[in-house]
Amino acid sequence: MVITFYFTISWLMMGLLIFNRQDSQISRSDLLFLVLLSCLINTHTYLGFFETFKWLKTTTTPKLYIAFILFRSLFIPLFVSYITLHLTNNTLKKALALVLMYCLIIIGIDKINLNSELYNFKKWNQFITVIYYLLYLFFVMFAFKWFRGLQCQEVKNKDDVGRK
Repeated sequence: MVITFYFTISWLMMGLLIFNRQDSQISRSDLLFLVLLSCLINTHTYLGFFETFKWLKTTTTPKLYIAFILFRSLFIPLFVSYITLHLTNNTLKKALALVLMYCLIIIGIDKINLNSELYNFKKWNQFITVIYYLLYLFFVMFAFKWFRGLQCQEVKNKDDVGRK
């Protein structure tokens, strides 16, 4: 049941990202950078911190472990990418409401994962989970703004070369 849930939600998030890209003027390189960076950060954080320090105990059941991998490597990076795209293009009030909704969704997803026994907490709790995902979101958002700034400088440099 959980594997179907994460598979369906991941496809939904992929569709939302593609639709959002067609609806707004986001380049492919922006979208690829955002998704790949968020996937890299989330996967390495789980493997580097959570597995090393044994803060979370993941399941050993094959079906549930596949659901956990879909959650960790597909759903969360796509979800964070989608939220980041909306945060960079909205006003402060909408951005704060979006961050609050993000926190509530993370708590709900965490409850689903705990109830379906994808993982168990050891030296960890849901408050720290929300803090982790907020830090993760803000880091990805600032990296995305930095990446867009690099592209603006590149365009400016091309214009300067053309004028000489």
